[in-house]
Amino acid sequence: MHVAAVLKRKGNRIVSATPGDSVAAVTRLLTEHRIGAVLVMDDDGQPVGILSERDVVRAVARDGADALDRPAADLMTRELITGTPTDTVADMMAVMTQRRIRHVPIVESGQVIGVISIGDVVKARIDDAELEVESLRGYVAGMG
Repeated sequence: MHVAAVLKRKGNRIVSATPGDSVAAVTRLLTEHRIGAVLVMDDDGQPVGILSERDVVRAVARDGADALDRPAADLMTRELITGTPTDTVADMMAVMTQRRIRHVPIVESGQVIGVISIGDVVKARIDDAELEVESLRGYVAGMG
């Protein structure tokens, strides 16, 4: 299965913040949309980073409540690992595991077209496995 199929199933809604948004504002976005990370986009709509729940928790543990007043740019991860619609789910799972990341922006023709999470990848792998089991059952049942 390719990433394009995952995006088609889940949708390609992108929740984003700006570098100047407060961490508190970003946490409200995370909560409102029930997601684990937001893309941080510049004025031209280009991604400049990603800010996750883990980034926020680490900052609060280090700096206390003052971390919530800081701009997203201070806490975001600037080195984005991206994927493409033609990447396989297995490849994305490997990248996420190796890089220890949970969210990957998907880019096509220089534009972000969606974000997939480790949960999306795991669900796709489970769906593939279930389909294979059902196909094998049908094949075996047809042999009898």
